[in-house]
Amino acid sequence: MTTTPGRRGGAGASARRQGELQRAAERAAQHRRAKWALPLTAAAAAVIGWAAGTVTVWQVGALVAAAVLAYGIRQTYRRQHNSWTSGADGEEATARLLAPLARRGYAVLHDRAIPGSKANLDHLVAGLFGVALVDSKNWRSKKSRITITGGLLRYGRYDQTRALQTVVWEAEQAAKVLGVPVRPILAVHGAKVPAPRGRTELHGVTVVEAKKLRGMLAGLSPQPGWDAARVTAVEQLAEQCLPRWLCTPEGTALRRQFGRHLVIRAGPKCSRVSTAPAHQTRWR
Repeated sequence: MTTTPGRRGGAGASARRQGELQRAAERAAQHRRAKWALPLTAAAAAVIGWAAGTVTVWQVGALVAAAVLAYGIRQTYRRQHNSWTSGADGEEATARLLAPLARRGYAVLHDRAIPGSKANLDHLVAGLFGVALVDSKNWRSKKSRITITGGLLRYGRYDQTRALQTVVWEAEQAAKVLGVPVRPILAVHGAKVPAPRGRTELHGVTVVEAKKLRGMLAGLSPQPGWDAARVTAVEQLAEQCLPRWLCTPEGTALRRQFGRHLVIRAGPKCSRVSTAPAHQTRWR
C-alpha cells in the first residue's frame, strides 16, 4: 500500500500543483503587463535604433533596436523563482531516497493532507522503530549555508525556528490521527548540516542531511510493541485518515479545489490502530 515516488499524486504532488498555479498566475500577469509594456518597448527600440543609425550606419541602428526590443521582452516575461516547484523537487528527491525502505518492509507514504488544516505531511515512514514524519527542505543556494548558533538554526540569514516548530506541529497532528508517537525529522537537500554525521537535534526535531536519512532511519532501534502487524495497521489507518492531497476520498474535502481556502477533514471511518495479528510478513 505504499505510494510510488512520482509527479502524479505521489511525493511533492501538492507542492507541484501549487507551483503550477503560481506559474499560471505569474504568466497571466505578464500577459497583462505586456499589453502596454511591449508597445512602449517597441517605440523606445525604434527611437534608440534610429538614433544609433544616424551616427553610424542603418545596420547598426537595426541591431541596436532589435537588442532593445529583445531585452524588453525578456524582462517582461522573466520567470521568478518558484519556491513551490523547488519544494516539490526536494520532496521527490526524498521519496527516491526512501523507496528502498519500502521494498524492505517499511511503510512509506507521501504528501498526505492533515485533517482540519491546509497543511500537508511530506513523508510518513513507519517501521519497527515506530513512526517518523519527514519534512523535506531543498536548500541548494550556492550563496547560503546552514549555521547553528546557540540552538538557533539559520539558512543563510534566515532564522528557521518557525520551520522547526511547523515540523513539530505536523508530527503532533499525525500522532493524533494515528494514535502513536510520531518523530519529527527535517531532511535537508543541498546544504550541509554542520554537525557530526550531518545530523543534529534542535527543538525536538532531528535535522539531517537528506543523503543520510535512509541510513539513519534503518539504524533506529526497534521499539517494544512494534511488529509487522502494527506497522501494517498504522499504514492502513494513514491511508484511510490521511488522504493523498491530490486524491482526496469522498467526504474528506470541504472543497475539491486548490487555493487558500482548501481545508481537509478526516473521514468518518477513522479509528485507532488495531493490534490484530499480522496477515502478512513485512520483514524477512
